[in-house]
Amino acid sequence: MTERNDSVKEFFIDLQKALGNLLKDFYQGIDIETIQVVAAVDAAYKNDLMSVAAVKWDLEEGPLSEMVFTCKPPYPYVPGLLFLREGPPMLHAIKQLGNDWQLLLVDAHGLLHPRRMGLAVFLGFLLNKPAVGIAKSLLIGFERSGGVFGEVEVDGEVLGYWFRVGRSRKFYVSPGYLVKVQQVPEIIERLGNTYPEALRYVDRLSKEVLRK
Repeated sequence: MTERNDSVKEFFIDLQKALGNLLKDFYQGIDIETIQVVAAVDAAYKNDLMSVAAVKWDLEEGPLSEMVFTCKPPYPYVPGLLFLREGPPMLHAIKQLGNDWQLLLVDAHGLLHPRRMGLAVFLGFLLNKPAVGIAKSLLIGFERSGGVFGEVEVDGEVLGYWFRVGRSRKFYVSPGYLVKVQQVPEIIERLGNTYPEALRYVDRLSKEVLRK
């Protein structure tokens, strides 16, 4: 059984590498000024259950619609392969919001991933929509110094940025799909120069469901 599990893990790692090479030319950039409605998604866990929450969020009006449900994780936790565990239920939740939003915010990494194929990349690619990954910890990379934000380099290439708002903890942002790395600071500015409220909302929502 161990050999079989190892071969499955190896297959998915190779799949990530292949897709990462295939998608290199898909980060052409987006028109940030047109972003008015975003989708955001997050997951939480309690014992053997997970809850997934997604919201369609107007940058001026707040939540427009939401989707939340609980299920058992479809795949065990394997470092670097979070897309297998959270990708299927997150994709289902996001689809319930419709398609009339301009940017997907994922509580996970995008390009700042050992194989440049974080969960935000998979979701953006499968939905064919612009996406960014926004995570609270760093998997890979070197942080360049800065005041409230700075570049994160991987093997000498900038793949994302870190941000700190006031005395809050850092968060790390990288493209998931279609977005250029250099557009990340402008996207955060468009979202209010803070950790996105839409992600705070789904974080609370996913945890509240499990508490109940």
